Amino acid sequence: MSAAHRRRVVAVRLLTSLLATMMVVTGCGLIGAKGSSPQASATDSPVTATTSPSPSPTSGPDAFERSGRGSQIRLTLPDSGTVEPYPLVVALHSLYHDGSEPQLGWGLDELARSSGFAVVYPDGLNLSWNAGTCCGASGAAGVDDVGWLRSLIAHLETEYPIDPRRVSIIGLSNGGMLAYRYACEHGDELAGFAAVAASLQTLSCAPPAPLTTVEIHGSLDGHVPYAGTLWSEPLQTGITPVDVSLAPFRAVDGCPAPTQPGDTSYTGADGRPIGASTNPTAASSGSAGSPTGDGAASAIISAAGPDGQLAGSGTAAGAAVPSQQATPTTTPVAIRHETLCSTSAHLVQYVLPTLGHGWPALTGPTAFNTAAVLWDLLKDARSATAGPRM
Repeated sequence: MSAAHRRRVVAVRLLTSLLATMMVVTGCGLIGAKGSSPQASATDSPVTATTSPSPSPTSGPDAFERSGRGSQIRLTLPDSGTVEPYPLVVALHSLYHDGSEPQLGWGLDELARSSGFAVVYPDGLNLSWNAGTCCGASGAAGVDDVGWLRSLIAHLETEYPIDPRRVSIIGLSNGGMLAYRYACEHGDELAGFAAVAASLQTLSCAPPAPLTTVEIHGSLDGHVPYAGTLWSEPLQTGITPVDVSLAPFRAVDGCPAPTQPGDTSYTGADGRPIGASTNPTAASSGSAGSPTGDGAASAIISAAGPDGQLAGSGTAAGAAVPSQQATPTTTPVAIRHETLCSTSAHLVQYVLPTLGHGWPALTGPTAFNTAAVLWDLLKDARSATAGPRM
């Protein structure tokens, strides 16, 4: 027996053993191989991420089952009686976390049940995702996370009444970087994606079709800076500025940069504008504060004062200024940018002047209802194609 044949035999035996232990969820919990016993608990402990190398890419609707990872996946389904087929949201955790981070801390579970969509919380190998130049062990090993996510989505579409035209990805930090990469390579298979505290970390990006894009960032983020950095020692890579990260999606969506009156507004915790706004001060001339010279981006970055707070009555030097005719009745929490796109897609950008790196707070004076804001923008989006992920 050849060495290659022996390895295949061992791999098949290991996969068979792993699949035998995987479970299928009926409401909220862990899913695995088709035909295994149901499990409805939402409090099961996640399987520890394995340190095995990336499996070879596979194809077909059962590719997830044959991938060799063996991880159990957290899945929350909408309430019974939900109109089928329903949308799917893939929630990608940040570096050195697992799927329990978004499930327990992002507020998606309750929203999924009440709003009628499924949400899955996969684990990255080695608690990381390969988003291109970042991050962790998965990035260093070149793990095929994009291929694995495609197979996971195909598996879920086979097992559950999921609408293949309404699949979206939401990611935080390293997970948001992978969401960017997935959209670059397979954006025609997504209705939309959202990146929170993240940047595009692939060397090239040519989205194959328009898709709704949402970006949320803290202007005080020192880990993945809004303006980017030539080198991040902790992440061992340069960080792409947000405006550069969004450029390929602006192009494919037909969404110009926000330079016109009305493109920029302050919002409350619900992400909705609380008053009309005027053109950002630096929008027409650019600023040294922006690595790309984009004036709108410079205006956003400078929206917070030295103490991280909005100056005076909600304005700051270089920031979008609410119209004098508008009297906000809600405390400004975020700065929103959106322009009219030439396609049916939307590209919406939020900057939170008091936020550092991480998911925005769910409570408190600077709370931002991120999950609800994102779902409100993604719920009506449709992918350009509905073909099988092969």
